[in-house]
Amino acid sequence: MTLVNSYIVTSRGISPDAIHATNPIHKPGTTTDLNANSIFFEPDVSIGSDGVPTFSQLVIDTSSTAATITVSSYNEYFTVTEPGVMGGQGFFATGGNSGGAIRVPRAVSLPQTRRKSATVEVFLSTSNAVDTEVAYQDFGVDWCGISFANFYTGQTNSTASVSGSYRTFNKYLKTESGSFPASGTASASTVGVYSASSTSTATGDTSYLTSGVYRSQTVPFLKKIDGTQTYLKTTAEFA
Repeated sequence: MTLVNSYIVTSRGISPDAIHATNPIHKPGTTTDLNANSIFFEPDVSIGSDGVPTFSQLVIDTSSTAATITVSSYNEYFTVTEPGVMGGQGFFATGGNSGGAIRVPRAVSLPQTRRKSATVEVFLSTSNAVDTEVAYQDFGVDWCGISFANFYTGQTNSTASVSGSYRTFNKYLKTESGSFPASGTASASTVGVYSASSTSTATGDTSYLTSGVYRSQTVPFLKKIDGTQTYLKTTAEFA
């Protein structure tokens, strides 16, 4: 607990409830009173060889009365994978009596795995609720998929052909901008002789959230002296 002061208060032979009722509690080793809003947790009790009980009690020195109190904050590195970007590229060839065209997928960038610093905050809370994790979450992401269709007609020899395929690209977003858009058409033709074309049609998301809450969890902590259960909530967030 780096953002609050915490102490272990001990008493021998007298229960903490009795002490609280009659005397202010000092910060251990000082004559300064603990804040009136300090949080006292249920004590542990041990019995000595002489039969006298010793009470040990954790207390957090705070002026806050909020249901959630930040008790620690630090930076930590996490390993994350940022998606690549998939586009497309077209090629064609022309001849006097025939020709052809084709479109193929082309990765604009590849997925990259790296370590990234996040701010980790720890809270003392009376609720076990967690925050929604949004950064680097693949659930619900529509990765790139591209359908390809190739057409050819030969007017001089009355021929025609068609072919098609579909490919998915896991961990790739699609792009429809720049030099290599995922959707497009390549063609080649000679009027009255032949016509060839290739079309790619892409689906998928074009953006991916890399900021916000990355991890959020709660674990049971101690009970307050009034019996209220508390939790430690830890949240890692990317800026």
